[in-house]
Amino acid sequence: MTIQIECHPWLNQKRLKEHCESKNIKITAYSPLGSPNRPWAVPGEPHLTEEPIIIEIGKVHNKNPAQVLIRYQIQRGNIVIPKSVTKSRIISNIDVFDFALSNEEMNTIDAFDRNGRLCPESGAINHQYHPFKNDEY
Repeated sequence: MTIQIECHPWLNQKRLKEHCESKNIKITAYSPLGSPNRPWAVPGEPHLTEEPIIIEIGKVHNKNPAQVLIRYQIQRGNIVIPKSVTKSRIISNIDVFDFALSNEEMNTIDAFDRNGRLCPESGAINHQYHPFKNDEY
């Protein structure tokens, strides 16, 4: 089984991940780069790919921020589905298997969590099966 959820360092879904693991359910992480080109973003909003710590970690491994963010999800055991329509970015996004983040780097990225949902699915909030009514996860 798999569940597809928004998952990135600002919304690492730790509690939901623990629950899913206890039920042998894999997470498929959408928006792993923080959806930097989402049309509803407010001008001036920060971008996950521009986080100085992510950039610095990338420099250590000779990788770009997107590669660090994808690798972070892979090391957490999540399936990752970054979106791109640019051939060079698609190629770059798969070039994440020749390095590993240290435990310290993983913990640093984990600490970014702020329950920062970037894809709120606000149109479904009143649906009887909307899973986030109680915001438990």
